[in-house]
Amino acid sequence: MSIDRLAQAVIVLSLVLMVPVGGAVAQEQSAASDVGLSARSAGTRIYFDADPTYFNITVSVSGPDGYFGQIFSERRAPSFRLADFGEVSDGVYRFEMTAATQVYARNVSREPAGYNGRDVVGQRPREGVRFSGNFRVENGQVLVFDDADQET
Repeated sequence: MSIDRLAQAVIVLSLVLMVPVGGAVAQEQSAASDVGLSARSAGTRIYFDADPTYFNITVSVSGPDGYFGQIFSERRAPSFRLADFGEVSDGVYRFEMTAATQVYARNVSREPAGYNGRDVVGQRPREGVRFSGNFRVENGQVLVFDDADQET
């Protein structure tokens, strides 16, 4: 098992075994897409999961009263703590997660001025994936992912 896989397994296991502070037991809600992205919640935090080959992952969350927060990670799916980005009002929030894949984009014809015909593979754009959905916050806690609104 590679060190990266082992580290991911340890992180996932530690998140699963985490006990909320204060004796309260949080119910975990989750939502998943068919493109290797998923989200789950515990208390005031949303945990995002992504295929381990994905990179440049961005998570954006918007909500009532102008709430907006955004997190970027180059290599792993981040977790999102709502209170880190402002006051958390009750209501419906929307999240969007985007990531780059290892697959190079096809049919890209971008030949800027001065193009010399040499295409550096590392500069070619990658195909991206997107996952978005809604969740409800009540009394500062993420309670329900609205599955009917999930899209890929």
